[in-house]
Amino acid sequence: MHVLIVDDEAGIRSGLGKVLLLNGFTVHEADTLAAARAVVSANEIDVILLDLRLGADDGFEFLTEISRSELFISVIVITGHGNIESAVECMNAGAVNYLTKPIDRNVLISILNKERERLELKKEHHGFREVAGAGHGDRLQLGRSPALRQVEQIVEKVKDSPASVLIFGETGTGKEVVARQIHYRGAWRERPFVEVNCAALSESLLDSELFGHERGAFTGAVERKLGRFEIAGRGTIFLDEVGDMSAAMQSKLLRVLEEGTFERVGGTKSLRAYCRVIAATNKPIAELVQRGEFRDDLYYRLNMVRIEMPPLRERREDIPMLSEYFVEIANRQYGTKIERISDTLLSRLQSYSWPGNIRELRNTIINAALLNDGPVLRSIPTFDGDEFDAPDDVPLRGSLRETVSEYAGRLERRLVSAALERNGGNISRCARELGISRKTLYEKLHEHGLG
Repeated sequence: MHVLIVDDEAGIRSGLGKVLLLNGFTVHEADTLAAARAVVSANEIDVILLDLRLGADDGFEFLTEISRSELFISVIVITGHGNIESAVECMNAGAVNYLTKPIDRNVLISILNKERERLELKKEHHGFREVAGAGHGDRLQLGRSPALRQVEQIVEKVKDSPASVLIFGETGTGKEVVARQIHYRGAWRERPFVEVNCAALSESLLDSELFGHERGAFTGAVERKLGRFEIAGRGTIFLDEVGDMSAAMQSKLLRVLEEGTFERVGGTKSLRAYCRVIAATNKPIAELVQRGEFRDDLYYRLNMVRIEMPPLRERREDIPMLSEYFVEIANRQYGTKIERISDTLLSRLQSYSWPGNIRELRNTIINAALLNDGPVLRSIPTFDGDEFDAPDDVPLRGSLRETVSEYAGRLERRLVSAALERNGGNISRCARELGISRKTLYEKLHEHGLG
């Protein structure tokens, strides 16, 4: 815990500093507001012991300044001229305590230890607010295939470990679900779980998202923003599609993993990162390392524990259980009243290759449930187990335009699915092959229930 003593009397700073050092605190000193601001700018300060009278400087001015700009710095006023009116004014301005000199050492240490606990809770609560509503994700125990059992065993072994985890798998195989299960099943369950999609952001935006930025760091940065590593606190940060990181971002992430420190964009203060890192990718990172496109040292740091998510086509025996679970979701969230899935439809579902994996199956089942009549789900209007081929004698469904639009949509979905499968779920390669932008591809994935 870093404590800054701001007092213009050298004897006070020296005496308090020795007491704090003996009790395990890291001590910084300043005799003017200019020096205090410099210390706060360059260091991760937790508590400021602030004298109100600093020669020509006004300590109350610094109190209000810190209270407005620093979310996780507590100010304890220390003064030799205390009175009730001053105490009330300081507490209203944001001070967490008000002590008069001479200061009782035992009382001070007790207050600082309690403030340490309060700050930890404050950071965790802030992290929970930032990720509120994210939920715990879908259940992982949906299948009896050997491949899934192996994933379950690894999750049980690493859920209480701070070791970094790297999850491999095609798009839609449930990598995020596994990351959430590692977090919420283990010792981290009461702490924040923060997710960042590394493929969805440009390098500059990802830098700001992960590490935060200071006010004025770039055009539009009108106030300080906390990064995801700060928000995660002592919880878990999940870096999805980490294989899409630029070389510069890889270097910054490596520093966090090796040294546990980072700086906000536009800042000079070294901040500590305490969270556990779980990363995921649909790319063959070992091949990227060989081609020099991904840092080998970062790969080894992330790959302390490796989890391989099997594609759905390799665990077809789990499709009936997954389908029934998605029917339950449709009934619970959308008010449908499906009691079961017909054996014929289950057989067709198991025969399909599912290039979009579990995500595609989920969207397909839920969409069908919403359009179904009766308690038994017997068919899926937009699904054809023979790769979505339209029959030769296409019946009119409303107008000619509506019919053509429906089957064009099926063909588009089939082409996108096939491209995803050929490219192993790699969004960039898939977009290039289809001749469309990544943004358009993401829109198509969402439109067709593939992403």
